[in-house]
Amino acid sequence: MNVTGRLYVYEIRKIIHRKIVWIAGAVMVLLCVFLSVSDLVSSVYDGEISGYERMKIVRQYARNLSGRRIDDTLLKEMQDSYREGAAEGEVRAYLPIYMFVQDITGADEVSQEIDSEGLYLMRQDSISQNRADQMLTEKERQYWSEKDSKIETPFTYEYGDGWSNLWEYAYTINYMLLLMITISLSNVFSMEHFGKTDAIILCSQYGKKQLYLAKILAGITFGAVTAIILFGVSAVSSIAIYGADGFHTALQIAFPMSSWTMSIGGAVLVLLFILILVSVLYSIVIMFLSEALKNSVAVMAIPVGIMILTMLVDIPYQFRLVSQIYDLLPTNLLTAWELWDDRLVSVFGKYLTNFQIAPIIYCVTAALLFFVGKRIYERYQIGAR
Repeated sequence: MNVTGRLYVYEIRKIIHRKIVWIAGAVMVLLCVFLSVSDLVSSVYDGEISGYERMKIVRQYARNLSGRRIDDTLLKEMQDSYREGAAEGEVRAYLPIYMFVQDITGADEVSQEIDSEGLYLMRQDSISQNRADQMLTEKERQYWSEKDSKIETPFTYEYGDGWSNLWEYAYTINYMLLLMITISLSNVFSMEHFGKTDAIILCSQYGKKQLYLAKILAGITFGAVTAIILFGVSAVSSIAIYGADGFHTALQIAFPMSSWTMSIGGAVLVLLFILILVSVLYSIVIMFLSEALKNSVAVMAIPVGIMILTMLVDIPYQFRLVSQIYDLLPTNLLTAWELWDDRLVSVFGKYLTNFQIAPIIYCVTAALLFFVGKRIYERYQIGAR
């Protein structure tokens, strides 16, 4: 193993041997598990059925309906069931279809009267209104019209909550990832300045070039592994409770307003890919701040402030450019409603979605911070104590 390799292993050990890392990691893992069970342990329906019991009933009804096309026949069966009424406390056998229709119509009365033609026209009208609100240009509309033409209707219903839930959890997982990386990496560089060992390290044979690279690689590895663990725990707990059905189901069954021409499983893989890239960016940003500020407390304050800001502030679509840039921030991108954000970015005449342009922006930003941080680290001069 070369010098950088040995330093890399040593830096990894320094990160994972801290007690706070294990405590924070255990808390984050438990929270990931709790995401899947929170709705099941806190709700009681009709005074008799718990959230978990209701979920099992609805899941079985959904599995019974899987493979059926959402056409006039199925809609009529659903509507007849609701007209006849159900016994008190009973979860209706067509509830999964009713919930899908309700996501499009937004009204009980319409859901109980609409036919399949009206349903899919209403979906397309809602999408068109959404694109008008997002201030899409004519060329952007043409781009999505081509995508829409590849989506076949009527949809075939498949149960897929075990997978689609991961997009519902993505916002929370993202913030837990940022917190975990901040707690674990905020002192990677600052501890040397705080402990006044920087003079010894920077004057050593491998203290400037090889050590910087080893620290960065160790931090990136830790961040990426953390992202995979948080995502994996969330996925396993969701699938264990809701089932692994529906990986190849059309994304529109879970998110009717989306125009992505892919399955629910494909969208989940996109989520994992972006989450890993985000973890790399978070890791480099935190380590850059650790060297630039030389104070771990100040480093931790900045991501927390950004988290609070992005949770409280929402920029309307009317401010098209500013709003789109704001939504491309890694703290904002991984949300379920981004699946029907149809704003595009033109790069050399080719249109890219937010999820296509974001990895490019994140990689460029990470590379820039890497080289700027390297320069700061190598040019740092030890002053009088």
